[in-house]
Amino acid sequence: MEMTYNDLKDRLLMLIDESSVVESVSECPCDDLREKLIRNRFNLVVVGQFKRGKTTFINSLLGADILPTAVVPLTSIVTVIEHGPKVHVNVTFNDGTTKEVPPDDLPEYVTEKGNPKNEKDVAEVVIKYPSAYLKDGVRLIDTPGVGSVYQHNTDVAYEYLPRSDATVFLISVDQPLSKAEVDFLKDVRQYSDRIFFLQNKADYLTPDELVESLEYTRTTIENEVGYTSPELYPVSAKFGLEGKLKGDNELLKKSNLPAFEERLYRFLIEEKGMILIRSVSNNLLRVISEAVLRTELLLKSLQSPLEEIERKLRAFEEKHKEIESDKRDFEILLEGEAKRITAEMLDPDLEEVKREISEKFLPEFDGFYQENKALSPGKLRKTLESFIVQGVKESYSIFRKNEDTKISLAFEKVADRFIKKINTVIDELLRYSSELFSIKFESFSAEALWSMKSGFYYKFKDEQLMIEMLGEALTSLMPRFVSNRIVRRTMKKYLLEMIERQSGRIRWDFIDRLQKSRLEFRWQMLGKIDETVKGIGEAVRKGLEERKKGEETARKREVEVKEELDRLYILKEKILKTKESTGPV
Repeated sequence: MEMTYNDLKDRLLMLIDESSVVESVSECPCDDLREKLIRNRFNLVVVGQFKRGKTTFINSLLGADILPTAVVPLTSIVTVIEHGPKVHVNVTFNDGTTKEVPPDDLPEYVTEKGNPKNEKDVAEVVIKYPSAYLKDGVRLIDTPGVGSVYQHNTDVAYEYLPRSDATVFLISVDQPLSKAEVDFLKDVRQYSDRIFFLQNKADYLTPDELVESLEYTRTTIENEVGYTSPELYPVSAKFGLEGKLKGDNELLKKSNLPAFEERLYRFLIEEKGMILIRSVSNNLLRVISEAVLRTELLLKSLQSPLEEIERKLRAFEEKHKEIESDKRDFEILLEGEAKRITAEMLDPDLEEVKREISEKFLPEFDGFYQENKALSPGKLRKTLESFIVQGVKESYSIFRKNEDTKISLAFEKVADRFIKKINTVIDELLRYSSELFSIKFESFSAEALWSMKSGFYYKFKDEQLMIEMLGEALTSLMPRFVSNRIVRRTMKKYLLEMIERQSGRIRWDFIDRLQKSRLEFRWQMLGKIDETVKGIGEAVRKGLEERKKGEETARKREVEVKEELDRLYILKEKILKTKESTGPV
């Protein structure tokens, strides 16, 4: 019988547990592998222009009115829906704090009406919901519509594209594919390997009109975007939701939603899930294969003449010295790559965003001043200060998140290259050892269980205090029309200083995290080489020590080692069968 993703995941979790208790399987990242399987998520990001029905579509997948919908551009904050035993809404703010809110209060945080221009400084909202659709780890991510008058919404939508395992791009039959949608789609392609195109509101058209509309959309996507053979599905999210809410199978069938749901589930769970199973299997196979080699070396040192083993051990130590030279080269190259990311990516991006923020806020500041210049100097200063802090903070918040993803991906690409080089060095060391001691060794490619960590916060309080004191000293005894001009000039200077200072703080934060990530990566990856060298040397030396205790001790240990080898080969065979059950690569 063909095994499902969940069957294979459960089997692999059991094999990880079995591996973790085998004595010779030292340095096994079993906890990391288990975590990778258990916490794996399939991110389905729903994107498109405003008012294409994205939120209704997500509600139709869940079969419930979870997310708020309306006739005007509504969603302003990314909303993540994942599985949970009961409905639970958690709001995360840009300063890192979180807050649980009643489900009925959701519109107050995720809509433009309840949270205009994100004045509440919300980073994202996570909803846990007991839906069968989500139980296998699927996460639905509802993004704000792009192309509306709310630029903030467009920026937020772009921010989530790199996190997608698959993207659903919603188009509407009542409007031809626009230039803005084509441009956005070109950007989506850069981040998402798999895009499903949904032509929503199919219920608006007759069957013949729908065929014509689909053909036009398909041709436009192929010709204007260069996306060959797009997967395009006509759906009616409205009929799909109503059909599920009313239990009306005929209406649900008319929505065409079930056909798309089946295809989407097959991709997310079976295709993406099987890739995960193969990845974790390869990691575990590599661990077992190295344990087999160490155990075979121990057995060989118990069986071979002492002089021969000692001679080969000296040859291995010479090889170890060569490897140390490679490690020093890796450290120098890795440091250079981190500096290159700063010079070629971070610094130019910061200069660009400073220019953009200045060009945007200086005219807005002048307009805001004109609207509020009738206020007293003290109130005017505080009003302008609040405007500056909120505006600069929000602008840099969006930039920081996008840059965080960009820098992380850049460093992870560097890390991937070094991981391949380090694994090549380790494989060379393992093959050399196997050939030196005449032992068969099978290598398995495996991904490193490593990723760059993030951490950031803003600091405005000290600057605010300084401005308040300065403002009081300058304006307390002057006529309003004079003092307000001074306030305007002082606060404009403050605006420019804020833009510069926050840029410097962001730069320092990124450089600091790059440095910490580089050192952590260096410690973990070069540590793998040290562990490999140590494991091989210790295996041979243990055999020599047993030999020196006497023949009887050595023979007894030899029996135990053979039993250990049998356990390892059985484990290896089980893991291989699990991997093969995922089908051809």
